[in-house]
Amino acid sequence: MDMYDPMTNFTTYADRARREGHLDLARRIETEGRICSRLVKQAHAAGYTVSVHDGEEWAVICSTKYTEIMDELFTTDTNTIRIRDKDNNKIGDVFLVYGNDGYDVMGDWSAPDADKLEAFSAWLKPVTDYADTFDRA
Repeated sequence: MDMYDPMTNFTTYADRARREGHLDLARRIETEGRICSRLVKQAHAAGYTVSVHDGEEWAVICSTKYTEIMDELFTTDTNTIRIRDKDNNKIGDVFLVYGNDGYDVMGDWSAPDADKLEAFSAWLKPVTDYADTFDRA
């Protein structure tokens, strides 16, 4: 579950940065990709669907297709991922911000109410713990 699909925007841009000699940039983009991949895979493992908002519209709606979701991430400076259960109930949103340090790509998250936020934060803990394993420059 550590690796991400090599056909995503993350790998495309990381490879280009590496070719141009921007190794720190490539590492940051790869870190963002790995964390986003972990988030999407965890949602799917729980039986949840994922929607992706690109800042203007919902580019992906209630998908269980990993590649479809990952292809829409990193197309803008930010994305919002919405996670829903099998009954279409909103579990929570994760706001993704690209271009900072990589490990902090999950800029914020929310849930429909305080009780659900506590549960959603606990559900996200494996992803936030994973993000904490990356170097902080």
